[in-house]
Amino acid sequence: MNYIQPNSKHEVFVKNIGVKQRFDKLITKSVNVTPEQVRKSLEFAKKCVEESNDYINLVPDDIKDKELKKEVGTQRIFVEKIAECAVINYLVSKGKDASSIEKNKIGIKTAIAKGMHTRLIIDKSEFSNKKNKKNYYVGVHLNLEMKDKKDKIKRHVIKDLYNIEKVQIFGYLDNKFINELKYETVKNKEGKKEYKFFNKKSQGYESKSEYAKLLDTECKWYYLDRMLPIDNLVKNLK
Repeated sequence: MNYIQPNSKHEVFVKNIGVKQRFDKLITKSVNVTPEQVRKSLEFAKKCVEESNDYINLVPDDIKDKELKKEVGTQRIFVEKIAECAVINYLVSKGKDASSIEKNKIGIKTAIAKGMHTRLIIDKSEFSNKKNKKNYYVGVHLNLEMKDKKDKIKRHVIKDLYNIEKVQIFGYLDNKFINELKYETVKNKEGKKEYKFFNKKSQGYESKSEYAKLLDTECKWYYLDRMLPIDNLVKNLK
């Protein structure tokens, strides 16, 4: 695995950020990414787009322009890589290293736009394909903005992405918990869709859908601000 690690632990800075929960407070982590990690992540993303057409799978169908597809594909690959860098930096701050990600089968899921993206989302394929199965999922938020969230094209383009300096790690979930969740889509009083999740203790659990339908795909999801504290994950790592 091509991990981009910091040159030393002294380059890493982690700050606690409390996020209010219903009955408690979740301690999330603001973690810096180094300029070198940003540069190398962008180089990695550009190389992926130049050498393969796989990036097309990351580009929304709304985008038809060939060059814009490449731009958005590059951004999406960079997002995944820089989120990975932040998790690596956090692990380094705890005396671990990048090998912990693969060794413990940790999946990293990234939200991008502040105020818009609030969920950890895992595609159905990751549950049906045993090779993709993870033991843990870490939820990361970049807290950035899209160019224009109301425009059907520009809402997919991220503003000032390559100037990113820090990332917020919300927490983690284990595979058993997320795998057992079920879902239902209902309409509220205004006629808008609402998405609900249910655990085994929820009334009517057996009748609910195993996967949710979000963004034209089947998936499992959970709110970032309801995750388990990331510090607890470190205690479980090999």
